[in-house]
Amino acid sequence: MRIKSAAVLAAIWLGGAVGCGPAVSSAPTLPPGYAVLADDVQEQRELRRDAVEYLETMRKDPYALYRANAIEALQADPRAGEQAAREGLEDPNLAVRFVSAFAIGLHQYSASAPLAHALLSDESPSVRAAAAFALKRNAVDVNLGLLAEMLHGEDPQAAGNAALVLGEIGDVSALPLLRETIEFRSPRLSVQQQRLVQLQIAEAMAKLGDPYAVARIRAELYSRRPEHGEVMALAASMLGRLGATRTIGDLRNIVAMWRQYRHSAEVRLAALASLAQLGDPQSIDLVLEYLGPTYRDRTNPTFLAIQSQAVYALGQYPAPQALPHLARAFDSSPEPEIRLPAAAAILRLTVALGEEDAETERDGTRLTPVDLE
Repeated sequence: MRIKSAAVLAAIWLGGAVGCGPAVSSAPTLPPGYAVLADDVQEQRELRRDAVEYLETMRKDPYALYRANAIEALQADPRAGEQAAREGLEDPNLAVRFVSAFAIGLHQYSASAPLAHALLSDESPSVRAAAAFALKRNAVDVNLGLLAEMLHGEDPQAAGNAALVLGEIGDVSALPLLRETIEFRSPRLSVQQQRLVQLQIAEAMAKLGDPYAVARIRAELYSRRPEHGEVMALAASMLGRLGATRTIGDLRNIVAMWRQYRHSAEVRLAALASLAQLGDPQSIDLVLEYLGPTYRDRTNPTFLAIQSQAVYALGQYPAPQALPHLARAFDSSPEPEIRLPAAAAILRLTVALGEEDAETERDGTRLTPVDLE
């Protein structure tokens, strides 16, 4: 049996890590009792139940970012995901409303889609965009003109969210708008903000089949200026999500040559996560190093962000390799920033078990229109 923790805390993931990788290997040793998770289905089910229980608690946490991340993570559970998204539509925080509406669209929760209508008049343009996405993906006719306005606006977050929605809708007719907007320069955005928005637009273009978009993202890997680390990390993470296998060599170079090029931990971990997603996982010890003693020093202001991203990267590895280490992080860490990404990864890697359990219970995993009454 794995070791339990009495703490029930919340976490955020993918914070902005800026430190370089460890100079020597400091991967933590796996305590006895965790290795069984690699192939013991009953232990995996128990771990999954603990993770769901934790996330259900955290979606009601006072801290909004924890609530948003918990709702997003619960989408890997066929029973809890829709209910969490539905309730999140009425959250006072705009990030929670955005995540909830986006989930209803992404997973096509048709019974819950009518509830997104109310958010078409939300104060936040990003939430309005997510509501339009929820309706569009559930076969409700809706005006998407707002997305074009957001792409040309002066709010970089709204522009990035508009690009995200257009990429997920999957309508290739949006490509001309995206191609036009990627060259748009707002005088009120910094160079850094502009590059981040352009990357998000390029990712949407790649999802819609633009043959040059991946090359544009790939080019961002070759900056040698430390201040460009955020852009490089975002580009590296996108390549994994897009399945860009031709960039495996570029990502390997980042992992192997981090000392020479002074890559931040954020960049190196993004490359490690993407390589795992692309079917070329590097030694898992390279990720575990960031969960070792080097990054447990509370005097280092970035240590939680780095370890949080390391847990996310672990979740991209094959389940037999990753689950024992994720369980250890979930059970033993007192830090909110560690437990939530660990729980999210556990659900994602054991999703088949959740589907089996839901089928066995035969209680219906999706809500019906009657539930709206």
